[in-house]
Amino acid sequence: MSAQGSESEDGSSCDEINLPRCSSAKLTVVIGGTHFSEEKMFLVQSCDYFRALYRSGMKECRQEEIHLKSLHPRGFLIALAVLRGDMIDLDGDEIVEAIECASFLQVAPLTKHLINLIDSDNCLLMFHTAATFGLMDLYSATALFIRNMHVDLEAEVKRSLPSELISYVESLTPSVLVAVGAHLSCGVDETVHTDSRTVCYLDETANNWKVLTDLPLDASTSMAGVTVLDNMLYIVGGVHGRNKEVVDSCFCYSVENDTWNRISSPAQLRYNLSLVGLDGRLYAIGGEYERTVMSSVEIFDVKSGKWEFAAHLPRPAAGAHAPKP
Repeated sequence: MSAQGSESEDGSSCDEINLPRCSSAKLTVVIGGTHFSEEKMFLVQSCDYFRALYRSGMKECRQEEIHLKSLHPRGFLIALAVLRGDMIDLDGDEIVEAIECASFLQVAPLTKHLINLIDSDNCLLMFHTAATFGLMDLYSATALFIRNMHVDLEAEVKRSLPSELISYVESLTPSVLVAVGAHLSCGVDETVHTDSRTVCYLDETANNWKVLTDLPLDASTSMAGVTVLDNMLYIVGGVHGRNKEVVDSCFCYSVENDTWNRISSPAQLRYNLSLVGLDGRLYAIGGEYERTVMSSVEIFDVKSGKWEFAAHLPRPAAGAHAPKP
Protein backbone atom coordinates (compact mmCIF):
# COMPACT_ATOMS: atom_id res chain seq x y z
CA MET A 1 0.00 0.00 0.00
CA SER A 2 1.49 3.30 -1.02
CA ALA A 3 1.36 6.42 1.09
CA GLN A 4 1.26 9.97 -0.17
CA GLY A 5 4.11 12.20 0.87
CA SER A 6 6.19 15.19 -0.02
CA GLU A 7 9.22 15.30 -2.25
CA SER A 8 12.70 15.73 -0.82
CA GLU A 9 15.05 18.34 -2.21
CA ASP A 10 16.78 15.79 -4.44
CA GLY A 11 13.41 14.67 -5.85
CA SER A 12 13.22 11.34 -4.05
CA SER A 13 9.85 10.26 -2.73
CA CYS A 14 9.16 10.65 0.99
CA ASP A 15 6.54 8.89 3.07
CA GLU A 16 3.99 10.28 5.52
CA ILE A 17 4.84 12.67 8.33
CA ASN A 18 7.18 11.16 10.95
CA LEU A 19 8.55 8.68 8.41
CA PRO A 20 12.14 8.96 7.14
CA ARG A 21 12.74 12.22 5.28
CA CYS A 22 14.08 10.57 2.17
CA SER A 23 14.53 7.13 0.69
CA SER A 24 18.34 7.29 0.76
CA ALA A 25 18.56 7.61 4.57
CA LYS A 26 20.32 4.68 6.23
CA LEU A 27 19.39 2.94 9.46
CA THR A 28 21.64 0.60 11.43
CA VAL A 29 19.75 -2.27 13.06
CA VAL A 30 21.68 -4.00 15.83
CA ILE A 31 20.65 -7.53 16.80
CA GLY A 32 22.73 -9.55 19.21
CA GLY A 33 25.92 -7.68 18.37
CA THR A 34 25.38 -7.95 14.60
CA HIS A 35 24.96 -4.67 12.70
CA PHE A 36 22.73 -4.39 9.63
CA SER A 37 22.83 -1.18 7.59
CA GLU A 38 19.66 -0.80 5.52
CA GLU A 39 17.68 1.89 3.74
CA LYS A 40 15.04 3.29 6.07
CA MET A 41 12.41 3.39 3.36
CA PHE A 42 13.10 -0.24 2.47
CA LEU A 43 12.41 -1.26 6.06
CA VAL A 44 9.38 1.01 6.39
CA GLN A 45 7.79 -0.31 3.21
CA SER A 46 8.53 -3.95 4.09
CA CYS A 47 7.82 -4.26 7.82
CA ASP A 48 4.82 -3.08 9.80
CA TYR A 49 7.07 -2.71 12.85
CA PHE A 50 9.25 -0.03 11.25
CA ARG A 51 6.26 1.63 9.61
CA ALA A 52 4.55 1.99 12.99
CA LEU A 53 7.79 3.15 14.62
CA TYR A 54 8.29 6.02 12.21
CA ARG A 55 4.68 7.06 12.39
CA SER A 56 4.74 7.11 16.19
CA GLY A 57 7.04 10.09 16.60
CA MET A 58 8.99 8.27 19.34
CA LYS A 59 12.59 9.26 19.92
CA GLU A 60 13.78 6.02 18.29
CA CYS A 61 12.52 7.21 14.92
CA ARG A 62 15.10 10.03 15.00
CA GLN A 63 18.01 7.73 15.80
CA GLU A 64 20.40 6.36 13.21
CA GLU A 65 20.81 3.11 15.15
CA ILE A 66 18.13 0.86 16.63
CA HIS A 67 18.72 -2.13 18.90
CA LEU A 68 16.32 -5.08 18.70
CA LYS A 69 16.82 -7.34 21.69
CA SER A 70 14.03 -9.83 21.02
CA LEU A 71 15.36 -11.31 17.78
CA HIS A 72 18.14 -13.51 16.46
CA PRO A 73 20.44 -12.06 13.76
CA ARG A 74 19.87 -15.00 11.43
CA GLY A 75 16.11 -14.50 11.48
CA PHE A 76 16.51 -10.87 10.41
CA LEU A 77 19.01 -11.89 7.73
CA ILE A 78 16.49 -14.39 6.36
CA ALA A 79 13.82 -11.68 6.32
CA LEU A 80 16.09 -9.34 4.35
CA ALA A 81 16.86 -12.07 1.83
CA VAL A 82 13.17 -12.83 1.28
CA LEU A 83 12.32 -9.14 0.96
CA ARG A 84 14.91 -8.89 -1.81
CA GLY A 85 13.24 -11.72 -3.69
CA ASP A 86 15.36 -14.72 -2.70
CA MET A 87 13.37 -17.98 -2.55
CA ILE A 88 15.43 -19.74 0.10
CA ASP A 89 14.95 -23.10 1.78
CA LEU A 90 15.20 -23.20 5.58
CA ASP A 91 16.23 -25.84 8.07
CA GLY A 92 14.52 -26.33 11.43
CA ASP A 93 16.47 -23.73 13.41
CA GLU A 94 16.15 -21.20 10.60
CA ILE A 95 12.39 -21.78 10.45
CA VAL A 96 12.03 -21.00 14.16
CA GLU A 97 14.08 -17.81 13.91
CA ALA A 98 12.30 -16.73 10.72
CA ILE A 99 8.90 -17.18 12.39
CA GLU A 100 10.10 -15.20 15.39
CA CYS A 101 11.23 -12.37 13.10
CA ALA A 102 8.10 -12.43 10.93
CA SER A 103 5.92 -12.16 14.03
CA PHE A 104 7.92 -9.48 15.86
CA LEU A 105 8.52 -7.22 12.86
CA GLN A 106 5.26 -8.14 11.05
CA VAL A 107 6.98 -8.99 7.76
CA ALA A 108 4.12 -10.15 5.53
CA PRO A 109 6.32 -11.34 2.61
CA LEU A 110 8.31 -13.53 5.00
CA THR A 111 5.10 -15.03 6.38
CA LYS A 112 3.95 -15.78 2.84
CA HIS A 113 7.31 -17.38 2.05
CA LEU A 114 7.05 -19.59 5.12
CA ILE A 115 3.55 -20.68 4.08
CA ASN A 116 4.94 -21.67 0.68
CA LEU A 117 7.58 -23.82 2.40
CA ILE A 118 5.09 -25.93 4.39
CA ASP A 119 5.61 -29.65 3.85
CA SER A 120 5.16 -32.90 5.75
CA ASP A 121 8.64 -32.64 7.29
CA ASN A 122 8.30 -29.15 8.78
CA CYS A 123 4.56 -28.62 9.27
CA LEU A 124 4.46 -29.65 12.93
CA LEU A 125 7.43 -27.45 13.81
CA MET A 126 5.93 -24.52 11.92
CA PHE A 127 2.51 -25.00 13.52
CA HIS A 128 3.84 -25.18 17.08
CA THR A 129 6.24 -22.25 16.56
CA ALA A 130 3.60 -20.11 14.85
CA ALA A 131 1.30 -20.75 17.82
CA THR A 132 4.06 -19.76 20.23
CA PHE A 133 4.82 -16.46 18.48
CA GLY A 134 1.26 -15.68 17.41
CA LEU A 135 1.88 -15.67 13.66
CA MET A 136 -1.74 -16.39 12.84
CA ASP A 137 -1.64 -16.66 9.03
CA LEU A 138 1.05 -19.32 9.25
CA TYR A 139 -0.73 -20.94 12.19
CA SER A 140 -3.92 -21.35 10.16
CA ALA A 141 -2.14 -22.55 7.02
CA THR A 142 -0.09 -25.20 8.82
CA ALA A 143 -3.09 -26.40 10.81
CA LEU A 144 -5.06 -26.99 7.61
CA PHE A 145 -2.08 -28.73 6.02
CA ILE A 146 -1.84 -31.06 9.03
CA ARG A 147 -5.61 -31.68 8.92
CA ASN A 148 -5.40 -32.63 5.27
CA MET A 149 -2.61 -35.13 6.04
CA HIS A 150 -4.15 -36.37 9.27
CA VAL A 151 -3.97 -40.06 8.35
CA ASP A 152 -0.25 -39.88 7.58
CA LEU A 153 0.68 -37.60 10.48
CA GLU A 154 -1.71 -38.79 13.20
CA ALA A 155 0.85 -40.65 15.30
CA GLU A 156 3.41 -37.86 15.12
CA VAL A 157 0.77 -35.23 15.87
CA LYS A 158 -0.28 -36.99 19.07
CA ARG A 159 3.34 -37.45 20.08
CA SER A 160 4.62 -33.91 19.47
CA LEU A 161 1.74 -31.42 19.81
CA PRO A 162 -0.04 -30.24 22.97
CA SER A 163 -3.70 -31.15 23.34
CA GLU A 164 -5.05 -27.66 22.59
CA LEU A 165 -3.27 -27.57 19.23
CA ILE A 166 -4.48 -31.07 18.38
CA SER A 167 -8.05 -30.02 19.21
CA TYR A 168 -7.78 -27.04 16.87
CA VAL A 169 -6.49 -29.19 14.01
CA GLU A 170 -9.25 -31.75 14.49
CA SER A 171 -11.89 -28.99 14.49
CA LEU A 172 -11.02 -28.04 10.91
CA THR A 173 -12.75 -29.34 7.81
CA PRO A 174 -10.18 -30.99 5.53
CA SER A 175 -9.72 -29.82 1.97
CA VAL A 176 -11.13 -32.09 -0.70
CA LEU A 177 -10.66 -32.53 -4.42
CA VAL A 178 -13.66 -31.18 -6.35
CA ALA A 179 -14.64 -32.26 -9.87
CA VAL A 180 -16.79 -30.00 -12.06
CA GLY A 181 -17.87 -31.45 -15.39
CA ALA A 182 -17.74 -29.47 -18.64
CA HIS A 183 -21.15 -29.20 -20.26
CA LEU A 184 -23.61 -26.91 -22.01
CA SER A 185 -26.33 -25.28 -19.92
CA CYS A 186 -29.66 -27.02 -19.68
CA GLY A 187 -32.72 -25.28 -20.95
CA VAL A 188 -35.58 -24.38 -18.64
CA ASP A 189 -37.44 -27.50 -19.71
CA GLU A 190 -34.55 -29.82 -18.84
CA THR A 191 -33.64 -31.28 -15.48
CA VAL A 192 -30.92 -29.64 -13.44
CA HIS A 193 -29.84 -33.00 -12.03
CA THR A 194 -28.15 -34.38 -15.13
CA ASP A 195 -24.77 -36.00 -14.58
CA SER A 196 -22.91 -33.20 -16.32
CA ARG A 197 -24.33 -30.63 -13.87
CA THR A 198 -23.33 -32.51 -10.75
CA VAL A 199 -20.33 -31.30 -8.74
CA CYS A 200 -18.55 -34.10 -6.90
CA TYR A 201 -15.82 -34.30 -4.28
CA LEU A 202 -13.36 -37.04 -3.42
CA ASP A 203 -13.77 -38.65 -0.01
CA GLU A 204 -10.16 -39.70 0.52
CA THR A 205 -10.96 -41.80 3.58
CA ALA A 206 -13.54 -43.90 1.75
CA ASN A 207 -11.65 -43.52 -1.56
CA ASN A 208 -14.74 -42.72 -3.60
CA TRP A 209 -16.47 -39.74 -5.18
CA LYS A 210 -19.58 -38.24 -3.59
CA VAL A 211 -22.07 -35.61 -4.75
CA LEU A 212 -21.37 -32.13 -3.41
CA THR A 213 -23.97 -29.99 -5.19
CA ASP A 214 -25.63 -29.23 -8.53
CA LEU A 215 -24.82 -26.25 -10.70
CA PRO A 216 -27.33 -23.38 -10.93
CA LEU A 217 -29.57 -23.48 -13.99
CA ASP A 218 -27.94 -20.36 -15.48
CA ALA A 219 -24.38 -21.59 -14.94
CA SER A 220 -22.25 -23.31 -17.54
CA THR A 221 -18.77 -24.74 -17.19
CA SER A 222 -18.34 -25.27 -20.91
CA MET A 223 -15.22 -23.21 -21.72
CA ALA A 224 -15.67 -21.34 -18.41
CA GLY A 225 -13.09 -20.36 -15.84
CA VAL A 226 -13.37 -22.49 -12.69
CA THR A 227 -11.26 -22.09 -9.55
CA VAL A 228 -11.34 -22.37 -5.76
CA LEU A 229 -10.43 -19.50 -3.44
CA ASP A 230 -10.78 -19.53 0.36
CA ASN A 231 -13.03 -22.60 0.28
CA MET A 232 -15.36 -21.00 -2.29
CA LEU A 233 -15.89 -22.42 -5.78
CA TYR A 234 -16.05 -19.78 -8.54
CA ILE A 235 -17.37 -20.09 -12.10
CA VAL A 236 -16.74 -17.19 -14.50
CA GLY A 237 -17.67 -16.88 -18.17
CA GLY A 238 -18.13 -19.79 -20.53
CA VAL A 239 -20.68 -20.55 -23.23
CA HIS A 240 -24.11 -22.17 -23.28
CA GLY A 241 -26.66 -23.44 -25.75
CA ARG A 242 -26.23 -25.06 -29.12
CA ASN A 243 -25.00 -21.78 -30.62
CA LYS A 244 -22.41 -21.40 -27.86
CA GLU A 245 -23.59 -18.01 -26.69
CA VAL A 246 -21.29 -16.35 -24.14
CA VAL A 247 -22.49 -16.57 -20.53
CA ASP A 248 -22.91 -13.26 -18.68
CA SER A 249 -23.64 -14.81 -15.26
CA CYS A 250 -20.93 -15.68 -12.74
CA PHE A 251 -21.36 -17.71 -9.57
CA CYS A 252 -19.66 -18.70 -6.34
CA TYR A 253 -20.49 -21.70 -4.17
CA SER A 254 -20.05 -21.78 -0.40
CA VAL A 255 -19.19 -25.25 0.84
CA GLU A 256 -19.92 -24.19 4.41
CA ASN A 257 -23.43 -22.92 3.66
CA ASP A 258 -24.17 -25.18 0.67
CA THR A 259 -25.41 -22.17 -1.31
CA TRP A 260 -24.76 -20.61 -4.71
CA ASN A 261 -24.61 -16.83 -5.13
CA ARG A 262 -24.19 -14.63 -8.16
CA ILE A 263 -21.19 -12.35 -8.43
CA SER A 264 -20.70 -9.49 -10.86
CA SER A 265 -19.42 -10.30 -14.33
CA PRO A 266 -16.18 -9.01 -15.85
CA ALA A 267 -16.47 -5.89 -17.98
CA GLN A 268 -15.32 -7.97 -20.94
CA LEU A 269 -17.38 -11.12 -21.37
CA ARG A 270 -15.15 -14.06 -22.21
CA TYR A 271 -14.94 -17.82 -22.59
CA ASN A 272 -12.06 -20.30 -22.86
CA LEU A 273 -10.32 -18.18 -20.22
CA SER A 274 -7.93 -19.04 -17.41
CA LEU A 275 -9.21 -18.26 -13.91
CA VAL A 276 -6.84 -18.12 -10.93
CA GLY A 277 -7.68 -17.34 -7.29
CA LEU A 278 -4.97 -15.78 -5.14
CA ASP A 279 -4.85 -13.56 -2.03
CA GLY A 280 -8.54 -12.64 -2.03
CA ARG A 281 -8.73 -11.97 -5.77
CA LEU A 282 -9.76 -13.73 -8.94
CA TYR A 283 -7.73 -13.25 -12.11
CA ALA A 284 -9.61 -13.72 -15.39
CA ILE A 285 -6.82 -14.16 -17.92
CA GLY A 286 -7.22 -13.93 -21.68
CA GLY A 287 -9.85 -16.08 -23.33
CA GLU A 288 -12.07 -15.50 -26.34
CA TYR A 289 -15.05 -13.38 -27.30
CA GLU A 290 -16.88 -13.81 -30.60
CA ARG A 291 -14.09 -16.16 -31.73
CA THR A 292 -11.43 -13.50 -31.15
CA VAL A 293 -8.57 -14.43 -28.82
CA MET A 294 -7.92 -11.70 -26.23
CA SER A 295 -4.96 -10.47 -24.19
CA SER A 296 -6.95 -8.54 -21.58
CA VAL A 297 -6.81 -9.47 -17.88
CA GLU A 298 -9.36 -8.53 -15.22
CA ILE A 299 -9.09 -8.81 -11.44
CA PHE A 300 -12.07 -9.40 -9.14
CA ASP A 301 -11.68 -8.25 -5.54
CA VAL A 302 -13.81 -10.57 -3.43
CA LYS A 303 -14.28 -8.06 -0.59
CA SER A 304 -15.41 -5.16 -2.78
CA GLY A 305 -17.19 -7.34 -5.33
CA LYS A 306 -15.72 -5.29 -8.19
CA TRP A 307 -13.72 -6.09 -11.30
CA GLU A 308 -10.93 -3.93 -12.68
CA PHE A 309 -8.58 -4.30 -15.63
CA ALA A 310 -4.93 -5.24 -15.10
CA ALA A 311 -1.97 -5.17 -17.46
CA HIS A 312 -2.57 -7.04 -20.70
CA LEU A 313 -0.81 -10.27 -21.56
CA PRO A 314 2.23 -9.92 -23.85
CA ARG A 315 0.15 -11.65 -26.53
CA PRO A 316 -3.43 -12.94 -26.84
CA ALA A 317 -4.04 -16.31 -25.19
CA ALA A 318 -6.99 -18.65 -24.79
CA GLY A 319 -7.21 -21.79 -22.70
CA ALA A 320 -3.74 -21.18 -21.30
CA HIS A 321 -2.59 -23.29 -18.37
CA ALA A 322 -2.42 -21.02 -15.31
CA PRO A 323 -1.51 -22.97 -12.16
CA LYS A 324 -2.04 -21.30 -8.80
CA PRO A 325 1.29 -20.12 -7.32
